[in-house]
Amino acid sequence: MNKDIINEFYNLALIDLVNGRPRHELYEAIEIYEESEDYEACAGILKALHESEYMTIKEIKKKLTDD
Repeated sequence: MNKDIINEFYNLALIDLVNGRPRHELYEAIEIYEESEDYEACAGILKALHESEYMTIKEIKKKLTDD
């Protein structure tokens, strides 16, 4: 797996969460990427969802600026 692609989708998913995108829409995106066998995208989005589950928006923003 290409870690750069995973990290890109991870960051994009965190940005989506900060901008108010509902978590269920990101889970729906995972299903779409699974159908097209884009597993790096799935891994990145899933990582963001799992890591952000107990984070505030402020903490997510800090994580984005620290990376």
